[in-house]
Amino acid sequence: MASEPMRSFIKGVIWETGSFILTFGSVYVIYGNFLSSLKFSVVLTTVKIMLFFIHERLWKKVRWGKYHIVGGKKVFEKKNKKAGKGK
Repeated sequence: MASEPMRSFIKGVIWETGSFILTFGSVYVIYGNFLSSLKFSVVLTTVKIMLFFIHERLWKKVRWGKYHIVGGKKVFEKKNKKAGKGK
């Protein structure tokens, strides 16, 4: 169960596109200034994409809740234990 860093980046960009639209619309409705709303939204979205990317890559290292399907059964990852060893 591996993923490329680009996958995390693209997930962040897609998620934050919706967030950008919501943020821009909200700031524009409140302040009524198109250019200021655009600048604020671009900066905030850029920061949030970077934070999402870091969050995704850190969570990728967490083994909790990860499993593979082996022979039709869920096999959970266990830290410091090799597959096939006894209990």
